[in-house]
Amino acid sequence: MIHPAANPAMTEEKVLVIDDEPFSREYFQKLLERSHSRVQTAATAAEGLKAFSDDSYSLVILDVRLPDGDGIDILKQIKEASPLTPVIIVTAYGSVEKAVKAMKLGAFDFLGKPFEESGKVLITIKNAIYQGKLESENLSLKTRLKSESLFPQIIGRTAPMQRVFELVKKASEVGSNVLIRGESGTGKELIARAVHMSGMRRKCIFLALNCGALPENLLETTLFGYEKGAFTGAVKTTKGYFEEADGGTLFLDEIGEASPSLQVRLLRTLQEKEVIRVGGTKSYPVDVRMIMATNKNLEEEVVKKRFRKDLFYRINVIKIELPLLKERKDDILLLANHFLQKYCVMMNKKKKTLHPKALQILMNHEWPGNVRELQNLIERIVALHPGEAITGKDIAQHITILDGEGEHEFQGMPYAKAKEIFEKKYLESLLRKYRMNFEEASRCARVHPATLYRKIKYYAIDT
Repeated sequence: MIHPAANPAMTEEKVLVIDDEPFSREYFQKLLERSHSRVQTAATAAEGLKAFSDDSYSLVILDVRLPDGDGIDILKQIKEASPLTPVIIVTAYGSVEKAVKAMKLGAFDFLGKPFEESGKVLITIKNAIYQGKLESENLSLKTRLKSESLFPQIIGRTAPMQRVFELVKKASEVGSNVLIRGESGTGKELIARAVHMSGMRRKCIFLALNCGALPENLLETTLFGYEKGAFTGAVKTTKGYFEEADGGTLFLDEIGEASPSLQVRLLRTLQEKEVIRVGGTKSYPVDVRMIMATNKNLEEEVVKKRFRKDLFYRINVIKIELPLLKERKDDILLLANHFLQKYCVMMNKKKKTLHPKALQILMNHEWPGNVRELQNLIERIVALHPGEAITGKDIAQHITILDGEGEHEFQGMPYAKAKEIFEKKYLESLLRKYRMNFEEASRCARVHPATLYRKIKYYAIDT
């Protein structure tokens, strides 16, 4: 039994090479020492496991065939003890199937013998070390961020989210109107609540209303209230959200959906700080902090005369732009683990973990539904998946791919992006045609099997 290695993000770059061939051990030792890495070598499985249990490593390079053990079994033991330690498998050309199996078990990549030029091998090694450190750092930062952040209910460590935090902090220190712009699922209401809870009105009421969820007449009476007899069914005078939120904060989501007549009433209320109920003539003073949100470009709506210019200027005092989830990919691991913990506790399930392949699929997905889509995916998996380790297949089974996502308009798209889309679709079609027979697929594509496997791994194609 081997013991978990320490967090590789906290150690220097130390590499363990387990290979029975003296030439391979010498090759990696010289290559890595040139890049200022410390190298420990082992010629047998027993020596390798002992070295791994005695120290911590940024990377393990493991031969798939050893005189006293199977490299696949050694890989399993290493991953059980230290899931975030990256492992590169070394294999001869005839052992491609074992290399594929190793990658399914969490190996970062594999190197075929004879080795490619040193520069390419070194790039693979550096990428493996970098990914291992990144994943370890993300996990360790989650707890620290929660304690250090001014807004622990919002998870995010990327630069775009740090800019959001800074604006939320500034907005909470004043009483100015706030406009939040973001696509569906980016967390507009969560940001609005953070502004409220961090400000001077935190002890007062916070009311939220979606302007696109109600018909115009109902939205108007909900916001401004109505007098008894104002319309059929108005059997008593009723206060609206503006009066109910007096002293607190009123959050209006999807403000871009407000009708022209409602925009006029909103503008008057914001300017005069008073409301007139529907069917009434008397005005009532209100002291409300206004936060509004939209997924539309209101500047364009103003130009097209679909949104009042004067209202736009009134609400666009402090503007907070929320990034798409695909623009803050380094937050995906933090968010996924947060939702895993949340729903495991909520549903009284055993703790679940993400396999590296599962994380890779999450990182490569476009997330049209943003954080809400990720949250719903994790909730679905926790509810339906019986195991403790969530694999790439589990993610692929439950992730939602909308038909529209497969229809790409290549004109106007950067060449590199269009090439990636085509290449992924080509590989998926090729694997379907040859029923996952990698040897036949590589011959058809006229590429080396190693190239095919790297591409499959890069695009997180489920095998």
